[in-house]
Amino acid sequence: MKRMRKLILMTVMLTMGMVAVAATPTAEEQYATIKSKDLSSQSVKAITKSYDKLNEAIANEAEQARKRFYEARSKGDREAYYEAREHLSLLSTYHMDQSTSDYLLEQILGLDEPQKSEVAAWLYENSPYYRPTLTLDFSSEGENYRYSYRQQIRKVPGSEIVLPSSGQLRMNSAHLGVLAGWGVTPDEVTYQGGETIQMSYTNQTLYAIYQDGVRFVDPLSGTDLFIETEDVEVPTPVADDASAIFAGWYDKSTNTLITDPSSYEKVGKGGYFEALWKRLAIEDITVLYYDKDTLPTNTQMSMGFSYANTGTVDLAGLRATLSSESEYVRILSDEVYLGSLDAGLMSTNNSRWATSNKQQVRGESNTFRFVIASDAPSGTVIPFTLQVVNDKGDTWTQHFESVVR
Repeated sequence: MKRMRKLILMTVMLTMGMVAVAATPTAEEQYATIKSKDLSSQSVKAITKSYDKLNEAIANEAEQARKRFYEARSKGDREAYYEAREHLSLLSTYHMDQSTSDYLLEQILGLDEPQKSEVAAWLYENSPYYRPTLTLDFSSEGENYRYSYRQQIRKVPGSEIVLPSSGQLRMNSAHLGVLAGWGVTPDEVTYQGGETIQMSYTNQTLYAIYQDGVRFVDPLSGTDLFIETEDVEVPTPVADDASAIFAGWYDKSTNTLITDPSSYEKVGKGGYFEALWKRLAIEDITVLYYDKDTLPTNTQMSMGFSYANTGTVDLAGLRATLSSESEYVRILSDEVYLGSLDAGLMSTNNSRWATSNKQQVRGESNTFRFVIASDAPSGTVIPFTLQVVNDKGDTWTQHFESVVR
């Protein structure tokens, strides 16, 4: 009796499932229904809802078709294989047409935020025809030159875009001058370089606007100076960072380096100069295998360190020396050769190569070697000085202390 009830229940459930499947319109039927309706008689919400249901049906049928496709291929059933492939191909044609896309865009532009950006993002994902483009026009021409370049950006409407600034441009500043900003017209600045704007809902063009003059920019010292006159008085930046050594002003677009401020004369329409700094940070001084605050006596020990080129100039011919004024310290090996280190990279005294991430000192090769005398009282503070010098004679010094166990 119980078995009979289970059979009846399973039959009812199976029948209801078949009825439900049969009652659900196929993707083809839903697409035909959408195409038969007058767009102007429907709200934006109704249209988007219809396409959401269609996309759900397409996804479900595509999944089943792919299963049949791979199953038929594994069994060698050519008829089932081609049927599944044809079904997949047919499903790919059930997409929004351009007239519907254009109609929805027209309706979207009349909406208020945040609904406007939400529906625009939906249209961007669901319409193959809606790809608004922001064109950045860098073009300029003069008496002896003509420069033509455009960059196109396609992103979800409403998303953030950071406009290029002067420091990112590679165009010849002597021909163009300095970027003043970006305009919706070619002769008036609307946005500043580096400003963040929202991606437009329709195709837009922003024009680069240039002005004659020389600009000196340096975030480290806070310098941002624009000079329009022909006589250019070159500033000398001063940084709070004691490790920073000023190396000059550089215009990468013309490969012009100013190391003697009194000798510069403006060339052409101007220039965009960025400060060059030699900077080196000495970090993580390590006594290998020991705590430097509890050092043993009468034991040979190795010391290494990590360092980083935090400036904008590559450093070459680097070597480090270790010294101490303590009577209890005997330094056995006081110098290690470090080689070169490009700007923005980090290394250690014995790394095989530099990286953009901080490294740990490993192993005793190419390290300082020293011994603390056996008669050094416990708790004695040992002062050390680590100095790094490059091939130009620039030096960076780090003072630190250790303690006898």
